[in-house]
Amino acid sequence: MSHHNKSNAPRRARRLVLAGLVPMLVLAIGLGSGGVSSASSARPQAASNALAGNDFVAGQLLVRFAPGTSTAAASAVNAKLGATTAKSFASLVPNLQLVQLKPGLSVSQALAAYGQQASVRYAQPNWVSHIDGLRASSVTKTPNDPRYGEQWDWPKIDAPSAWSKSTGSHNVVVTDIDTGMDYNHEDLAANAWKNTAECKGKKGVDDDKNGYVDDCYGIDTINGDSDPIDDQGHGTHTAGTIGAVGNNGVGVTGMNWNVQVMPCKSHNSSGSGSVSSIIECFQYVKMEKGKYGYDIIATNNSYGSCPEACDNNPATKEAIAALVKPGVIMAFAAGNAPRDNDIRPNYPSNYDLPNIIGVAATDVNDGLASFSQWGLRSVDVGAPGVGVLSTFPDDTYGSISGTSMATPHVAGLAALLHAGDKDLDWWAIRNLILAGGDKVSSLDGKTVSGRRINAAGSMSCSGVKLFGMLSPVATTGSMKQAVEALNINCAKPAGDVSVTINPGSTKLALKDDGTGSDVVAKDGIYTANWSPACGSGDFKFKFSTGKTYNVKVAACVKLDKKSGQAGTSVTVTGSGYTAGEIVDVFFDSKMVDTVDANGQGKITATVKVPKSAGKGKHTIMASGQTSGISATATFKVT
Repeated sequence: MSHHNKSNAPRRARRLVLAGLVPMLVLAIGLGSGGVSSASSARPQAASNALAGNDFVAGQLLVRFAPGTSTAAASAVNAKLGATTAKSFASLVPNLQLVQLKPGLSVSQALAAYGQQASVRYAQPNWVSHIDGLRASSVTKTPNDPRYGEQWDWPKIDAPSAWSKSTGSHNVVVTDIDTGMDYNHEDLAANAWKNTAECKGKKGVDDDKNGYVDDCYGIDTINGDSDPIDDQGHGTHTAGTIGAVGNNGVGVTGMNWNVQVMPCKSHNSSGSGSVSSIIECFQYVKMEKGKYGYDIIATNNSYGSCPEACDNNPATKEAIAALVKPGVIMAFAAGNAPRDNDIRPNYPSNYDLPNIIGVAATDVNDGLASFSQWGLRSVDVGAPGVGVLSTFPDDTYGSISGTSMATPHVAGLAALLHAGDKDLDWWAIRNLILAGGDKVSSLDGKTVSGRRINAAGSMSCSGVKLFGMLSPVATTGSMKQAVEALNINCAKPAGDVSVTINPGSTKLALKDDGTGSDVVAKDGIYTANWSPACGSGDFKFKFSTGKTYNVKVAACVKLDKKSGQAGTSVTVTGSGYTAGEIVDVFFDSKMVDTVDANGQGKITATVKVPKSAGKGKHTIMASGQTSGISATATFKVT
């Protein structure tokens, strides 16, 4: 992954984060000829130029205003600070805007200024993302594509058996959020998504009135236009894995012989993109599915990870969460810097949301790829990602490696299952992808499922039970948090589970009822709340299914006083963070201080209780940006 000099960047903590969410990351994609890649966007500027060599887009912020803030009130705050609204994402995340700052106002200064506004819920830089480079028996049905014999991935995941039942449907859509797609490619053109109203409409006119002129094939959010043609190569490769036309006597085949691949170009020709360019793609997906009726079942997201940023950001998480209700599965790359994502989070794949499937890469021998990240509780499944042959621009083909290459196998499989059975709920498709895979030793203890995908296995799954703990991950902090576990029998939930936590013999009943911390009812993810004590150490979780997991409660915060009047200064001390990491300190939803953990992972900060704080209990939280660990303490305003 790209390493950038951060000396001119604002400290990552100089943004506001919603209480309960831990800080953010900058994104990255996988690519390369024998390699991996990364990407970025911002419509108000010449985005490609604005991104070069930066960690964030200069002159911009993503700002979410508090619930109930009117458009006029938000505009007044922007005007007061000399900023203007460059883009609204309100149809995806209410009150979220991309704002353009006035000349001469730095991102750091603007973050501080917005942080003083009572109507602002959070503000954050428009972080840049980068593509990474890496080195490069049953009834079956095989295509007549001349290079199919070079595609080891399809026989490995038993796609020929699946194709005997379904080869996809041209009514099903997968959105590929990447560097675009060569929609004129000989092996992609027939499966390129087409916006009928715009393709048949008048040039230069927004015929369908969706806010984009001539978006016949999709949109380009990084350059601010409606032409998602690929000028990099990465997106055309991932698109080919999802849906290169099968059995047409040309080139290769994709997971779906028939499908529509909708490109949303979020990353430019040098592989750079931004949070706003990605969020705009998410908003486009929601609009085209909900308002215009396109059957978008999944998105492919071959980006993410450190070093550009290792912490999460509320704008991205909330945007992904906004696609849960519409039923969009989000396949995310696990990352290409071999490490355990349970210990050092990788975002966006580590976001704790039910519509995310985190994907590791495997090789021709079912080994975990040497570059692939993993995580027993944070990476769901493996898929072929080494030497994957697919399409490249200008009617060419090539083999590259990366979790970027593994991820479209999963997005494509979601479409194939949806085409085979339109009555399946999105969460049932997610469950079938996980339970229907083949157990492989390299993924045992390294992913939630311990499996590499099997297309035929997912299509014909019967009586396969799968259990895996999802959260908390390996290390956490002292605060109220969700204990989550996947418990399924093929597509369906497998029933309530309980867990006993020792020491302490705490017993929790996990429920899948859509209340409290449980996001979706009866989807197979079961949830309960747990509040470990400060500095309580190592715990063993033994579930009623017989599986056990270890959790370390490392982070802890303490206050020198537990109550006082508004305006009181409170000294916060904390421990258990990563040595040297930046730690953000919040009073309720407002970030009030930023400190560096010392060599022992300890912090000291001062919080001045806002004079506007009402009487009663309030939460003070300290969140590590690299570790992803948060811990809280309660202060009572008298």
